[in-house]
Amino acid sequence: MSSVLIAQLAVGALFLMVLAGVPISFSLVLVSFVAMYLITDNLDIALNLLNSAAYSGVREYVFAVIPLFILMGSFMTNSRVAESLFSAINFSLKKVRAGLGIATVGANTVFAAVTGVSIASAAVFSNVAFPQMQRYGYDKKLALGIVAGSSILGMLIPPSLLMILYGILTQVSIGSLFVAGLVPGLLLAAIYSIALVLWSFVRPDMVGLAVRVPNRFVLRAENKRRRLETTSGVALAAPEEVGSIASSVRVHIPGMVTQVIDVPDEDMTFRRSMLGALPVLGLVALVIGGIWGGLFSPTEASAVGAVGALLIALNMGMDREKFVRSFQQAAVGIGGILLLLIAAGFFSRMLAASGLVSQVSGFLGSLQIGPLALVLLFIVILIIMGTILDSSSIILLAVPLMFPSILAFGIDPLWFGIVFIVAVEIGLLTPPFGMVPFAMNAALGSRARVEEIFVGSFPFVLMMLGLLGLLLAFPEIVTWLPNLLR
Repeated sequence: MSSVLIAQLAVGALFLMVLAGVPISFSLVLVSFVAMYLITDNLDIALNLLNSAAYSGVREYVFAVIPLFILMGSFMTNSRVAESLFSAINFSLKKVRAGLGIATVGANTVFAAVTGVSIASAAVFSNVAFPQMQRYGYDKKLALGIVAGSSILGMLIPPSLLMILYGILTQVSIGSLFVAGLVPGLLLAAIYSIALVLWSFVRPDMVGLAVRVPNRFVLRAENKRRRLETTSGVALAAPEEVGSIASSVRVHIPGMVTQVIDVPDEDMTFRRSMLGALPVLGLVALVIGGIWGGLFSPTEASAVGAVGALLIALNMGMDREKFVRSFQQAAVGIGGILLLLIAAGFFSRMLAASGLVSQVSGFLGSLQIGPLALVLLFIVILIIMGTILDSSSIILLAVPLMFPSILAFGIDPLWFGIVFIVAVEIGLLTPPFGMVPFAMNAALGSRARVEEIFVGSFPFVLMMLGLLGLLLAFPEIVTWLPNLLR
């Protein structure tokens, strides 16, 4: 049996094991080890390669960026940062049509810069923004879709875990990837926001404008007023909401005492809203600006970000229990990703030793297809993979197979990295196993079914496909800012 055939069977066995529920890291190690043994017919060589992958796979200095950025995101997730961002942006957009939905997109955009993980953003904003949108009459599926779609920004707005993994695997500068992802990320946020404003004109009822459920006390007073008008024949003033205080609204009802109804805090002042958001915005500016300005490397920036996030979180609701939980969550995430990196390194060595990568590149070259057709083919594969695998696993599986062909066709690896990440994130919103809807379902429980989240996410999948089209048609969207800062 040829080594190429062994590698092909190994790749097929890998996907079967993943679909069967075997953890991706164990699947990678097992398949790679067996394939290396069959290729070399020497158990010692296979063991030595596994030992080498485990020893050298994550010991480089650059790998420190992963645990520190994950810890930074854990601190932010276990504090009131998301609520403060949402409140501040919602206050700024309270007079804008569909402002609550746009505030969710905006808050997710900023929150993405301190977490870098889409699933974390989806889980947090499911409990922060979704209840508020429901309260103000937003269509349930649309509200779910806004949260799901905007959570994807977590992987496009730097610092992004996927960008870090892509940079490590391909030797593309992580700092350049951070810079390259900013414009596409902001562009996607703008596309979402413009779409929501247009949506508010086409279907105002879906964003709570045409049909607003009145306060029950006001509704009760209105019914009483109509009965009094009918019996007395005298026109009476309609009840109205006349003011608000910190955590309630005062409703004046003619002929009755003013009643106070508890509602979420709406009496947000400009000073109060900005004070809640400024520390986070300052940390984002420090971390990202420090990388772009050459003040420190991405690894050093991750350390600065982790310390800054800790100080902010301690002043924004993180108690001892949440402090410990942050380290526990970070440890689980770090351990899983580093194990995946070791397994992926072993997998890459097996593919290189088998000659499969060279054969795939040669086969694609023999098809006489252009670079654009190759990228489109890879996009389709990545979207399909995204429906059944998480983002990190897709990068670790697909990059060793795809990247050599990208280089052979002369495609800019920096541009392809951003296209790659967008395609992977689209898969996270699509059925049957898109990770983001399931994360939201876990956070919301019985308040939302997975099917409703998938349906609500569909318009945002179309918008992301539109972004992909723009990136394919105008590569400068990705390359302009990195070229400008060189």
